[in-house]
Parts: sequence; C-alpha cells; structure tokens
Amino acid sequence: MNLDEFIDTVIDTARAHGYEIEDSRNGRQINFGNKKLHEKHLMNLFPHILADGTNVRALINSAAPGRSCVAKPLRQLIAEIKARGGN
Repeated sequence: MNLDEFIDTVIDTARAHGYEIEDSRNGRQINFGNKKLHEKHLMNLFPHILADGTNVRALINSAAPGRSCVAKPLRQLIAEIKARGGN
C-alpha cells in the first residue's frame, strides 16, 4: 500500500464507521468528535502505523501532538485495515 492508498483507505474506513469527513486547508480530515485528524497527520503516521506492535498513542503524540485521544478509534480503524490485508 502506498501513501495515497493508505490515506484513502483510512478516510473510507472512518466514513464507513460513521465518522464525519470534512474538508480543511490541510486536506480531508476525520472528525473523531473531540479531535480531528487530517491528511497531513496521516502522512506523518505512514508507514509506521501499519507495523506490527506499533505503539499508536506514542506515534500519534509525535506525528499529531495534542491528539492522543484519537489513538483508540484510529487503532481500531488500522486494525480493521490490516485484517483486510491492507499493509
């Protein structure tokens, strides 16, 4: 999976789970309710977030500071993507 496929897959999976997808000056963004994660954040997470055993919370803290509360829902989305063979 390349970077563009990763971003599209995460956005599509989030949309399928009912998360609102919005447009921003930084591209599309996922509204997790209390925080938003945009395409530039996803770019910073790729490809490390797809590796087995990755500490998602620590990775988010380094790639998207102040958004550690999105770690759990993002971890669930990534787990689903990986289960479908998206790695």
